[in-house]
Amino acid sequence: MVPEPGRMTVRLALGAALVACLIGIGGFAYGVHVGTAQEQAAQKRADDAREAERAKLQAQIDASAQQHQAAEYARQGAVREIYHESQKVIERPVYRNVCLDADGVGLLDRAAATANGEPVAPAAGIAAAPADGSARLQR
Repeated sequence: MVPEPGRMTVRLALGAALVACLIGIGGFAYGVHVGTAQEQAAQKRADDAREAERAKLQAQIDASAQQHQAAEYARQGAVREIYHESQKVIERPVYRNVCLDADGVGLLDRAAATANGEPVAPAAGIAAAPADGSARLQR
């Protein structure tokens, strides 16, 4: 039995349509795969950029913390020195009509400068005499 020429063309047309559909589905699947790969690559680039920014900020934070720690050690060294100097001030009489002598005022100035983070000038030495006058308010 010989197939009819019209049926043959219909079968060929159906076969060609089936092949075209399969090629279209394959192309769609390939496009989805490529799109997914591109999206993953873009996400990885964004993650890497975020990680680089985080690392940069963390380095700045670490450097700032080290500077703060060094300043704190220097301040604590000055505070220890002030405690040592305060023992010398205690040896003098406290109850007089003059509230503080020059050493006491200098000690308070250094303590305030240290607490405010300002540079501390070295002690000038021992005062030759107490300060003149009293520290009363004038009205």
